[in-house]
Amino acid sequence: MPTSVLVVDDHQTFADLMRLGLDAQRDIQCVAVAHSVAAARRIAATVEFSAAIVDLGLPDGDGAQLVAELRRMAPDARIIVLTAHPRSDLARRAMAGGADRILPKHGRLDELLIALRERKPRPAPPPSDSVLSPREQEILRLLSQGMDVRGVASHLTLSVYTVRDHVKSILAKLGARTQLEAVVMAARAGMVLMEPQ
Repeated sequence: MPTSVLVVDDHQTFADLMRLGLDAQRDIQCVAVAHSVAAARRIAATVEFSAAIVDLGLPDGDGAQLVAELRRMAPDARIIVLTAHPRSDLARRAMAGGADRILPKHGRLDELLIALRERKPRPAPPPSDSVLSPREQEILRLLSQGMDVRGVASHLTLSVYTVRDHVKSILAKLGARTQLEAVVMAARAGMVLMEPQ
């Protein structure tokens, strides 16, 4: 059986392109698209879905709250969150509400497909400061403040390559696949603060 996906995104062109990308896969099918929280609630109550892709930036409500509602409606579904705001408190609340993965909205389709195809939620024991070196903790803190790798390198007077090596080490130690996921995991564990924008 193909993975049946509910897409929730208020940008119609983006959602339509995502539907096309999902339907092009042999093992994945987009069963419905909603452009608002209200529409997502109505559709989720009538359509069976085994996965949902939810944009946190919705015009009529709280995307993080919607994640929690979808989790209650479909406890075994994979819920993938997309966000354009890695520092947003919504991202942390979405993870607490039951999101399996959080990905940047500007990411690649293949990363999203990998997240949809994962059969089990990846174990995510709470990390602690002790697993990271002091330099890695410093870099993670700067990433949580919205800096990119180049900004961190400039701020710390390091080469971009050195910072990238530290980021790879941070991802491996935290069991994260993206910088955004590492920041969210660290915020949930109280290692960094993610302030609302």
